[in-house]
Amino acid sequence: MTHLLIEPAQEGREDLAAYRARGGYAGLEAARTRGSGWVLEQVTRAGLRGRGGSGDGRPIGQKWQRVAASRVPERYVVANAAESQAVSRKDRYLLARFPHRVLEGLLIAAQALGAREAYLYVRGDSPEALDGARDAVAEAGAAGLLGGVSVTVQPSAPTAVSGEETAILDALEGLEGYPQPKPPRPEEIGLRGRPTLVQNAESLAAVAALFRLGVDRVRAVGTPTCPGTALFTVTGAVDRPGVYEVPHGTPLAQLLALAGAPPREEILAVLPGGLGSGPLRPDELDVPLTYEDLAALGSSLGNSAVVVFRRADATLPDLVRENVALLARGSCGQCRGCREGHEGLLRALEAGDATEARRRAEVLLYGRGNCAFPTGTARFALRALQEFPAFARP
Repeated sequence: MTHLLIEPAQEGREDLAAYRARGGYAGLEAARTRGSGWVLEQVTRAGLRGRGGSGDGRPIGQKWQRVAASRVPERYVVANAAESQAVSRKDRYLLARFPHRVLEGLLIAAQALGAREAYLYVRGDSPEALDGARDAVAEAGAAGLLGGVSVTVQPSAPTAVSGEETAILDALEGLEGYPQPKPPRPEEIGLRGRPTLVQNAESLAAVAALFRLGVDRVRAVGTPTCPGTALFTVTGAVDRPGVYEVPHGTPLAQLLALAGAPPREEILAVLPGGLGSGPLRPDELDVPLTYEDLAALGSSLGNSAVVVFRRADATLPDLVRENVALLARGSCGQCRGCREGHEGLLRALEAGDATEARRRAEVLLYGRGNCAFPTGTARFALRALQEFPAFARP
């Protein structure tokens, strides 16, 4: 199995010496030597896709180019490792075990965009990730690797929307930490009104791998539209839950086999991208793990948290209701449509009214609010109602 982002054999945290022995920070040195234009060209040419929870897979180069195009000289860069869903642990795993890989990517971004301030925004109830981030910053600083960039490790609140990019900026400014309307996007008007790159922690580790290994090596893995590898948190009814790295385009069934999932006939459903992704039937598990292939099934890579449900443990109606109830509790309540939409959807599901549940999801949740949270709930519910007719009660 090809590994670009992690070293599975690594015992404990990879410190600075171990990372540098594997070529770490050579990419940062090249970025500083060859300049911002070269860095932006490499990131764009590589075609890496964002690994954040929204699941849209926007090309990383597009975000970087938007910040670089601004005439405002003061910019900021933020690594997002908030991971608001408990089922997702890949970013916290990276910072707990391989923090320098995220930090190097963050420093490369700061170099490319001319940022003098950077933030590592880490889920606040994950002491291992916070310690890893702080230790990496201290080690890099002592070794003279920060290059004049001020790097702050900032704990996040463990809420369902804490990882949304505008909510992060709101929190960094000392406010409530609520998602804000878009446009403008953070790349245009972000932290303190300045252009800001908010990039998922795994995305930044992928950037570090790109500059450590080169464009051709990275593009040789994965698919033409989804190059490289990705990290997946596999949980639920599996024998070996954990974080796995596989190339983009790997069949979901192959990933499930690595984690020790039960036979297909024992599987009720699989969520491929967290609680807000559309559930997949057992006969759909050969789908390649790419943004496009999952979108074609009405699902999403989301936060790459794969959750497996066994037939013996739950019925589909129970699964749908319990997941929507969990999502409803996670709504920050700021947007009326999200708040009332979740409540109405849950009431319809509890009444066994599939028609009303579908209407609530389509009208009140999908595409509503200041963030993607209600759309994720709608995607989950609509896919379940459409593809799993067992939900509808007689």
